[in-house]
Amino acid sequence: MLLSYQFVPPFCPQPDCPMHYEGRHPAKWYRKDGHHETACFGSVQRYLCKHCGHSFSTQSFSLDYYAKRLVDYEQIFRQLRSTAGIRDLARNLEISRGSVQNRIFRMARWSIAQHCLAGETLHVNEDLAFDGFEGYTRSKYFPHHLNILIGMQSQFFYAMDFTTLRRKGNMSAAQRLYRSFLDQACRPDRKGVEKSICRLAEKIACLCRRSSKERLYLYSDDHQAYPRALYRSHNLSTLIAEGRVVHQHSKSTKEPGRGNSMFSINYMDRQLRKDMVNYVRKTVNVAKNVCCLLDRLCIYRMHHNFIKPYRENSPKSGITHGSLAGCDMGWMNNLLARRFVHRPFATLLPLEAGERGIWFRLFNTPQKWGEEYLPKYARG
Repeated sequence: MLLSYQFVPPFCPQPDCPMHYEGRHPAKWYRKDGHHETACFGSVQRYLCKHCGHSFSTQSFSLDYYAKRLVDYEQIFRQLRSTAGIRDLARNLEISRGSVQNRIFRMARWSIAQHCLAGETLHVNEDLAFDGFEGYTRSKYFPHHLNILIGMQSQFFYAMDFTTLRRKGNMSAAQRLYRSFLDQACRPDRKGVEKSICRLAEKIACLCRRSSKERLYLYSDDHQAYPRALYRSHNLSTLIAEGRVVHQHSKSTKEPGRGNSMFSINYMDRQLRKDMVNYVRKTVNVAKNVCCLLDRLCIYRMHHNFIKPYRENSPKSGITHGSLAGCDMGWMNNLLARRFVHRPFATLLPLEAGERGIWFRLFNTPQKWGEEYLPKYARG
């Protein structure tokens, strides 16, 4: 005999409610409050919290909350990591570009939540490397640094941060004049790289405290802003003074192959150039919005860390970058088997500064005025 599945609300979705926590709740903290009919999901059961008086439904805990159409997340996920653009996805799925962006927005929040939860199981047993990966947004007058933190042995993608730069290099007189015109409207922060690395340094300090190594080596290239940014972080500068973290720098182009201390960074650069449509050489799919670019990068980071094989030559080995970094892959595989199903709540996650900026769309896009649109359901 088949038993019907009965949904039990895990908590109240209202952030200011005393029942908004994961774990055991008192008996009868909610009651059923009728149902409503929807064209997409049929009959949806509603509930009423007895503590805060707010009502919610089974869809409040679904990744498709407030969606008006079912879209195949797995198809978006497969194509997005294979250099597919937004228009490509819209044509293949026969939906609008806005619907594609909306589903990527939801998938990115799930990926951020999964990365944060995986980080709680990590005990770093390898050295780390960081560097700025260069691309551009909107036009070549607005290059950017995607500052990434990678494991030396596992090539695990630990963290990232973003900053917009001012165009540099050889320019004609007309180009310099146009850059001066753009500077009057939206000149990038002169210390953007330093501030971005300082935010990344807080993540490095957090990882070092959970590390099993007595001394953790941190590698980077010889960018002048990097030492200033590391010492600007109080937590990391304290660890450097105690000798628990040693910063070493060298040129990433010094020698090819694994003998280079920046091999893991060069490897990640190649992966991004190969798999992300916005970073392919001489691409016409230039990112128009910084927050949307970071959403796609979060989804790609989840794929790189926990699904992609450690080496493409041995796809059936079961070894991933996450398993080599020390993640609990048994628990992680169970979570990945139900990916893009449940709605994550920011109030229940240990978000770092970089993840919080991506989640709440706090990064500015050049030549875009006003705040980024953040759906109401993403604020919970």
